[in-house]
Amino acid sequence: MKITCNDVADIALGGAFLACGGGGDVLVGRMVAERVLREHGNVDLIPLQEITDDATVIAVGGVGAPSIMNEKVSNGTEAITALRILEEYTGRKADALIAFEAGGFNSLVPVMIASQLGLPVLDADGMGRAFPEMQMETFSIYGVSATPLTLVGNAGHSIIMNMADASTAEKLIRQFTVLGGGGACFSAEHVMDGSTVKRVSVPHTISLSLRLGRCLRENHGNMKEFRQELDAILQTARYGRPNVLFEGKVVDVDRQVTGGYDVGIVTLQEFGAGENNMTMDIQNEFLTARLGTHVLATVPDLICMLDNDTVQPITQETLRYGQRVTVMGISAPEILRTEQALKVVGPKCFGIDMEYIPIEQRLGTVGLEFDSTGTELIPSPYRST
Repeated sequence: MKITCNDVADIALGGAFLACGGGGDVLVGRMVAERVLREHGNVDLIPLQEITDDATVIAVGGVGAPSIMNEKVSNGTEAITALRILEEYTGRKADALIAFEAGGFNSLVPVMIASQLGLPVLDADGMGRAFPEMQMETFSIYGVSATPLTLVGNAGHSIIMNMADASTAEKLIRQFTVLGGGGACFSAEHVMDGSTVKRVSVPHTISLSLRLGRCLRENHGNMKEFRQELDAILQTARYGRPNVLFEGKVVDVDRQVTGGYDVGIVTLQEFGAGENNMTMDIQNEFLTARLGTHVLATVPDLICMLDNDTVQPITQETLRYGQRVTVMGISAPEILRTEQALKVVGPKCFGIDMEYIPIEQRLGTVGLEFDSTGTELIPSPYRST
C-alpha cells in the first residue's frame, strides 16, 4: 500500500495509542510528516514477508525525553543525516527502513525519511509498543547488534558509536542526548538483512496504527463504539483483547526529566463518590497500573490512556490535573513475553520489584469480570459502578 499525506494523522493517532503514553507528541510528528509528504510524495509500505532476504534494512527514530521533543521540533532532516552517516560508515545503503518502536512520533520518522529519499518502509517495528531504552527493542533482544549507530542532535552535533552490547550503548546514548542534543536526538541503528528482520520484528504495526487511528478518528467522543471496534481490530494483529482497567480523573502528576527520560507517577481518582485511586509509574511510558494495592498490569503488556470525553490517546507528557480518562490494558505480542524478552522488558528492568504476570492472569486474581459486551471489565469489589 501507499502511505499518503492523508494517512499521516491516522498513523500518528494509532501509534500514540500503541505507545502506552510514550513515543512522542502526536501533533508535532503529524505536522512535520504531513509537510514532508506534501513536498516529496507518497511512501511504499511493504509487508514484512515481502522484503528480500539480502536487502539491507536500517531502523530509525527519535530518542530522548518526549517533553523535550515538543520544544525542539524536528525540521525533518536530522534523521536523514543520521542515516547517511551510518551508511557511509558501514558501506551499506539502506534498501528499506523500519521504525524501532510504535509511537505517535516514532511511527512517522521512517516515513519522513523514506518520502525524501524514495525508500520503502516495512510494515513492522522493533517493539510493538514504545519502550524507553534501546536494549528493549526486539532487534537487540533476539541477537541483532545495535551498533554501529549514529546520533544527530538538532544543533548539528553527531556521533558514531560502537559498543559491545545495547545496554552499554543506551547509557552513552542518554549522555549524548543530553549533552549533544539538549535532551532529544535522532538515531540510525540496527543494520540488518531482510532474513534477519523477518525473524526479530513485530509485524503489521504500521498498518495496525493506521486502522487504530482511523477508528479513533471516526469514533471521536464515542467510547462505547470505539471499545467494540478495538477488540476486532486487535484480533487481526498479534495482541490480546482490550480491558478497561479504570475510569476517573487525574488528581496528581509528579513528573520530571531525569537522565534523558520523563520519570514520575500519575494518580487517578475514580468518578463519583468512590474512594479508589489508581497509580501509574512512568518512564517515558506507562509501566504499571495499580488499583489500590492490586497490580492490574505491568510492562511489557500495554497500558494505554484515553481522554474519556474525546476518546483520543493521552501521552504522558500531556497529562494534566483534572483530565477525565479511561485506562486500558492489552496483552502484548508473544515476542515480548518470552523468557528471553522478559529479562530485558519485564518490570524488574525498570526498577519495579515484582515478577511479570500476564495481564489476563492478574485480572483474574482480583476478581474482575467482563460485562455483557465482552469488552469492559467490572472491578466490582474495588470501585462503584
